Amino acid sequence: MVEPSLFDLIVKGGLVILILAICSLWSVKVIIEKLMVFKGITEKVISEFMNNIYNSLSSDDLKDALFICKTSSWTWFIVKIKSPIINVVKYLIEHYKEPKSELEAGAYTQLDKEIAKMEKGLGVLATLGSISPFIGLFGTVVGIIKSFNALSVNNSSNYTMVMSGIADALIATAAGLVVAVPAVMFYNYFMKRLKLSMPLFDEAIQKTIRHLKILEVRKKHETV
Repeated sequence: MVEPSLFDLIVKGGLVILILAICSLWSVKVIIEKLMVFKGITEKVISEFMNNIYNSLSSDDLKDALFICKTSSWTWFIVKIKSPIINVVKYLIEHYKEPKSELEAGAYTQLDKEIAKMEKGLGVLATLGSISPFIGLFGTVVGIIKSFNALSVNNSSNYTMVMSGIADALIATAAGLVVAVPAVMFYNYFMKRLKLSMPLFDEAIQKTIRHLKILEVRKKHETV
């Protein structure tokens, strides 16, 4: 008896396997996109960017600081990545004359917007991780029902064919798990990375505000 190929099993899985294949491609697309985005919140990237900003602010050079915000990017393979902290710092520099409380509130509002952008698509991974096993299980149950219906109308000599049909049906459950496991793993990974980056964002905002307020005081003294 010739062992069925993976392609044969996928074909026999029918519509359910097609749905899971689409879910798998969707999941891979989101994972790749998020890997690129989340490279911008590593400690190395944030520290490198913020050190350049602090050096410019210490020299009272707001134009240079803004230039750094506009031009800073990092290469990952062939992809250009911009850290979400850039827009937050850019906002602080452009509004540095506002009272500290308003400046701080505006910065955290901008940060919330950047976090929302980073979280976009993660819900897809969570959903696919939750529903894919059930889609696979549905395909398996339907396949088993068909096999037993065939058994009820055929003679006992077809037992082998029926058992083969059940084995083919189980591929749907396996396919569901293949889709679900990476989706859940990467969802948890991204959420953990985002949580761990929050102290870095907070430190960057507070330190930038201190530098800007010191710079503001110096500028006022220069004009007196």
